[in-house]
Amino acid sequence: MSDIYEVLEVIKERHWREKHEENKEEYQRDPSCLRCYGINEIKIDKWFEGFWKIFQKVILEAMGYNRNTYAKLLEYIVLTRKSGEERYPSSKKKRDKEFEKIMKEGEKLLDIVVVSIRYRNKPDLKEEGIKSVIKIICEHYMFDEEDKLIINERETEENLLGNKELIRWGSIITDDELDIRFTRFGEWLAEKESVEIKDKGYDTMRYLKTILHLEEEGDIIKEENREIVKKFQKSITYQWWD
Repeated sequence: MSDIYEVLEVIKERHWREKHEENKEEYQRDPSCLRCYGINEIKIDKWFEGFWKIFQKVILEAMGYNRNTYAKLLEYIVLTRKSGEERYPSSKKKRDKEFEKIMKEGEKLLDIVVVSIRYRNKPDLKEEGIKSVIKIICEHYMFDEEDKLIINERETEENLLGNKELIRWGSIITDDELDIRFTRFGEWLAEKESVEIKDKGYDTMRYLKTILHLEEEGDIIKEENREIVKKFQKSITYQWWD
């Protein structure tokens, strides 16, 4: 959020001026506007109260939410709920394709959730970091027998505050996301180098996750980080085509 905070502040001020002071027909949209997306018309359920309580303990700068936050977060939780064969077809290719579709839809919802929240100051985490916090919290939601959302706040808070990946990198890469990236890497090898991945080692995915984080920070090209790339390459067993 620290990477887009100033932009959102400009959007907020412009929206207020154009929409609520000058009453223009065409105006800057602001997903965080409390007047446009007030919460008086909706009931805030306990599942969201639990989310907000945990979220504010991690993102100390978060000070307010609106109807966008509530509605889009609920959509995200329902979308990403894993329910057996409905979410995971038997074919890995179909499973990956289905997850990619869910992931893209989920990212769009999280984009709205993040910018719909009002922050008193610039958060320490970047936008992807705040998305990661939301993802970790949402992973702990369950549906009870009456299909109502429930969450163990204490357990979720402990897992979130103790998440080593989030602490180290400021964001997380889920196992499902990592699998997709590895599959894409394999497809790229097959297309560009005529090489097939036969097997991967015990540490392959750990190396890949580190590489992706370094890439996100723009540090992968540094000399001291080349060793992790070599380790990743050597951890894979290749099948060369004749």
